[in-house]
Amino acid sequence: MGFGLGFRVAPGVRLRAPGRGPPVSLGPRIARVHLGGGRSAVSAGKGPLTVWSTLSGGGHRTTTPAGQGTSREADDWSDLRGYLDGLLSAHTQPVTRSVAPLLPRQPLPRRGQVRRALVRDARDGAAWWHLGRWVAAWRQAGSDLDAAVTARHAEVQAQDSAAQAEADRWWRAVLTNDPDALTAHLEQGLAEHAIPATVTAVEGDTVHVVLAVHQPEELIGPREPTITEAGNLSLARMTKTRRHELYRAAIGSAVVATAAEVFARGPGVANVDVAVVAPRHIGGPAVLLLAALPRDLVLPAGADRPASGDLVHAAEAGRASLVQDVGGQIQALRPLDPEDEEIEMILDALEP
Repeated sequence: MGFGLGFRVAPGVRLRAPGRGPPVSLGPRIARVHLGGGRSAVSAGKGPLTVWSTLSGGGHRTTTPAGQGTSREADDWSDLRGYLDGLLSAHTQPVTRSVAPLLPRQPLPRRGQVRRALVRDARDGAAWWHLGRWVAAWRQAGSDLDAAVTARHAEVQAQDSAAQAEADRWWRAVLTNDPDALTAHLEQGLAEHAIPATVTAVEGDTVHVVLAVHQPEELIGPREPTITEAGNLSLARMTKTRRHELYRAAIGSAVVATAAEVFARGPGVANVDVAVVAPRHIGGPAVLLLAALPRDLVLPAGADRPASGDLVHAAEAGRASLVQDVGGQIQALRPLDPEDEEIEMILDALEP
């Protein structure tokens, strides 16, 4: 039987590493990211699903230009366009704010239903041709009907009240940022994101999350769906500059979408701390981004969707720490200083 180790990598941030299988596992079962040990994968309660596999299976489809037919090439083009659109537009999607649950009431049983139940009980299994038993049962049910209807109504209403009371207790736990209740509630939404996030801790009114991302070549891929001047579909080979541009945009979109999901589902959350890690970065694991995002910056009161997903804007606003190589044309994200105490703790936890 395998065993696991837990690491506290930052204030309120915890990663888990199993004794067998992939060297690093982030988060609970429903939204767990498995890293190392071969190809990285994500599990969302339905088994492992590699990020790149979405290019050839299911998922979001976009409509191909008219007249292009339904050839295999057009399907591949549409799949890739849908995949990239999903990565880049996560922060533009509307969110659904959680509200206090109001459970539907059960319908109260009608008098006829109650009477038939009384008759069945009074018959005590007598066959239909035993008319004497039938008549006696019917008369007995009639005399007991008013009391039975009152009792059944009270029973149903008590069941409804108990269920609503339990829902109210759960909602109070979410509102007060109870770690177990809030984490479970957040996981339901975050597991569905294009880049799933893992809630690692809830401390007061702050939620800590980790996003583990692939290298640009894996997350973005080598080609981009385009349309030629002649109107034909094309899977053009991407330049490094373009790939890193999309990579930054995808990460920024995922960070903002993650924070917005947390704020929408956790009305009592005031801040979301996000760490973006690249466990398979060139030269070893790296931390690409640390962001401390307040509610008003991401999902102001009354908003139905998050704000911009621009990483550079977040950094300039003093809300995020990242290093962007602007000396060359590629402008890739560079790892944050590994000698920083907080970064060092995260990197130590990522080592196999």
